[in-house]
Amino acid sequence: MNLTHNNRVFFDPISHNYLLDNETILIGVTSLMRKHGLSPDYSDIPANTLKQAAIIGTEIHKEIQDYENGLTVFNSELIDNYKKLCLKFIESEYPVSDFRTVASAIDLVCEGKSPNSVILIDIKTTAKYHRRSLEWQLSIYRTLFERQNPGITVEGLYCLHIDKKSRKILGLIPVEPVSEEEVDALLDAERKGLPYFDEKAEHEALEAFSENELEQYTSAMEKVAQAKEIIKQAEVAIKAFEARVLDYMQENKIESLSADGGTFTIKKSYERTSIDAAKLRKDYPQLAEKYGKTTTVAASIIFKANS
Repeated sequence: MNLTHNNRVFFDPISHNYLLDNETILIGVTSLMRKHGLSPDYSDIPANTLKQAAIIGTEIHKEIQDYENGLTVFNSELIDNYKKLCLKFIESEYPVSDFRTVASAIDLVCEGKSPNSVILIDIKTTAKYHRRSLEWQLSIYRTLFERQNPGITVEGLYCLHIDKKSRKILGLIPVEPVSEEEVDALLDAERKGLPYFDEKAEHEALEAFSENELEQYTSAMEKVAQAKEIIKQAEVAIKAFEARVLDYMQENKIESLSADGGTFTIKKSYERTSIDAAKLRKDYPQLAEKYGKTTTVAASIIFKANS
């Protein structure tokens, strides 16, 4: 199967930019997705950790590409397992573009089961693969590929998930496509300089955290709830007993009462003056605004257990 190649788009490894006709900079698919909030946020991960992960990921990509391109790969367990997938390889790092806005390179293009069809594969070496992000990435590839190759249909989209530490293949995972209309809407938003909102995005904790972590979290939440209930009951008992002691001491005019483990002392009643903020804002709004103090409350999590 012959794929259409173009000589108009060039990737500059120095600037890491795609250039159209050696003058216009095109945005890469990864950068496009990051810009519009369609890819995972790794900003809280140390730069050195990300750099090391990227180096290992590049090595794994290259090892598979070298094998498929006929280069010798010695004593590779990764390639031994990769062969078992029985993929009908066509091309690696296949460049695609709309020649206006975006360009990228597809990790692997392989033959599909139907005539004149292919499957597109993206290699992921992250600890977790992010489903919605993959749907977008591979769907953008599909749209660009089919428009660049009229008559060839993209039959399927897949993620080849590989553990970067052990280099074991974790699975060849089918990916559901995003519609061509949604891809066009994203590209249109980018051209107009507008943000794109993915209305169908599903932000599920399972995509970011392991099942074991979530189980530990819910278990800890249950223990905290049980502890709070015990504390609540204890506080009710404490207040009831303290009320009895206070009544006894006041009736008998005792200021200090010794007991096992400590001494009870009466704290005399007093008046405390406070400002009725609601009434102040209603009667004197300008004064309330002038002397009001704004503080930032830190972001927090609210967890509601499934019923």
